[in-house]
Amino acid sequence: MLPARLRPVLSGFLVLLIAVAGGCGGDGDGGDTTQASPGGGRLVVNIAQAPATLDPAWGCGLYDIGFLQNFYVRLTQYGSQEGPEGTTEFDPSNIEPYFAESIDISEDGLTHTFTLPEGVTFPSGEPVDAEAVKYSLERTITMGGCGGYFIYDGIYEPPLIESIETPDPTTVVITLSVPNANFLQDLAQPAASIVDASIVEANGGVQEGELSEYMSSHVAGSGPFLLEEYEPNQRAVLSANPDFFGDPPASDEILVNFINSDPTLLLQARSGDADITLGMTKQSADSLRDDPCCKVIANENPTFWEIIGTPWKKKPWDNQKFREAVTHAVPYDEIIEQVAYGWADAFYGPYAPGMNEYNAELAAPREFDLDRAKALVEESGVETPVEVTINIPEGNTIEEQIATIVQSTWRELGINVRINKLAATDYINSMEQHEAQAFTRIDGPGVIEAGYLLGYDMKCDIPFNLSDICIPEADELLAEARQETDPDRRQELWDEIARLWVEHSPRVQVYADQFVSVLSQNVTSYHYQHEMDFRTWGK
Repeated sequence: MLPARLRPVLSGFLVLLIAVAGGCGGDGDGGDTTQASPGGGRLVVNIAQAPATLDPAWGCGLYDIGFLQNFYVRLTQYGSQEGPEGTTEFDPSNIEPYFAESIDISEDGLTHTFTLPEGVTFPSGEPVDAEAVKYSLERTITMGGCGGYFIYDGIYEPPLIESIETPDPTTVVITLSVPNANFLQDLAQPAASIVDASIVEANGGVQEGELSEYMSSHVAGSGPFLLEEYEPNQRAVLSANPDFFGDPPASDEILVNFINSDPTLLLQARSGDADITLGMTKQSADSLRDDPCCKVIANENPTFWEIIGTPWKKKPWDNQKFREAVTHAVPYDEIIEQVAYGWADAFYGPYAPGMNEYNAELAAPREFDLDRAKALVEESGVETPVEVTINIPEGNTIEEQIATIVQSTWRELGINVRINKLAATDYINSMEQHEAQAFTRIDGPGVIEAGYLLGYDMKCDIPFNLSDICIPEADELLAEARQETDPDRRQELWDEIARLWVEHSPRVQVYADQFVSVLSQNVTSYHYQHEMDFRTWGK
């Protein structure tokens, strides 16, 4: 079980994901884009969601960690592959060295030795060396926020990291308590960013279980960009770091506007005032499909999928046949076209398309078949009519549309659905306290790996398993898979878990979302990553 102090932090994570799904965010109407004149050598990026913090140890939401990661380096990074329409995209199956020059892993999978470059410094002049790496990782773990969960891969008993040693300034040796094939991906997360200890210690230091007020709005890294200006919820100006150890960024300067008005995002994308727009609603992006102003790019997004949670400890979901019945009473194709405007993929299984462990043969979408659904209800023995309340987040039009469509089709099974709109805090609490009878949710793992996902989303009797899924045989396979280092054997285990998961019909997987970016015709280089990486963005 996770430390209790993580629970309010992860509540914030869910709130942020809800805001992203609704295409809104921040407290202001947006930044000042008037300074970004065409041809001024400045890349203008409009984003629907402002970061809640700039501290890599505390960031939870993808818009937090995606923005702040551009000011830091980490030991590892995601690889790159071809994307749609001449763009590139991250490759979650390929983890490469980033700040580390080389990585050596012992045969037992426990000891990871990283060799670092010499002569790299923070803007303060302090060295970016082995001690900086050790300080940064231990700081994140000590603070006890979302960052620690990322670095530990959700493994706390015993703690995944046994020790961090620095035999010399260019060598870091990390010893794990158990083998973990996903550890290099954990180190690619912004939570593992290397921070300048001199800045942190001069501004409050590290307090166990507490956030840093200073680091919430300042940066202390040696990454590809420096933060020149920052107005929370409004705008930020980034400049290329002249002392960055790697290839220089494609843009010398990036103006980021945080705009929570979808009409404004659409207007500025269409007019060319914005070079790149992220977080626009799909309805607005759909209106730009054939507009010569822009290119609309869609990427598989394994960190976001829409679900309907059917908690097993609540009736009627304690009946497996009844759970299976409702999965055949959802018009998936209709929802994908009407709600996601075609930018989504249907699937059924524990892993979404884009995850390494996804096996299309085992993840065939459930068919919309009301006759089969009615037969399964009859087989279940559950007496109908049944009253079901589905909680949805207030103001989230996507999930309201999904709930309304389901309300109509489930009525034909004798299920009377009441849609209960809740304010964000009440909505989160109803799920975390396992009070909701059913709920819609945008789901998905921060670290794109089955063990990380299932460790909180499937294991029996843990508080973050919001649907109360409990398949003891699958839990045994999960424990084996997390420590298995042979990739072929790991995939066999993931496939067996998928078969069990599908057999038990634990919830409704509505669709796997696709992330939509809008680029002006001036943009010549764009790389999609679920955690935004500005290094190659340019015009």
